[in-house]
Amino acid sequence: MRRLFIRETAYSYSDEEIAQELGGRIKNLRLSSCVSQGEFAKMSNVSISTVRRVESGHIQEVSFGSVLRMLRAGGMLDGMADLVQEVPIHPAVHSGPDKRAYASSKMRKRYERQ
Repeated sequence: MRRLFIRETAYSYSDEEIAQELGGRIKNLRLSSCVSQGEFAKMSNVSISTVRRVESGHIQEVSFGSVLRMLRAGGMLDGMADLVQEVPIHPAVHSGPDKRAYASSKMRKRYERQ
């Protein structure tokens, strides 16, 4: 079986396949801790139906916050940082309270000439 979430193979999976894989991993996390779905729901501060939906691969029906609470309760929140890599902001883009969050076409042209 292809290993999920390696750059070369991640895009070959459908959203449903990824949801099934993540749900299965969360279920295995819970089972390895010898915790019932009800106990895990209480630990995570989510409903038991949320735990059931996630474990059955219906993650799209659950809020991202609920998944985060489940991962936190299972001690797996550290892996979240690997989901989205930090990307440096392009030098032509300014961000801040008084700056626009995008580069104007004039700024982009000036940067491209450099």
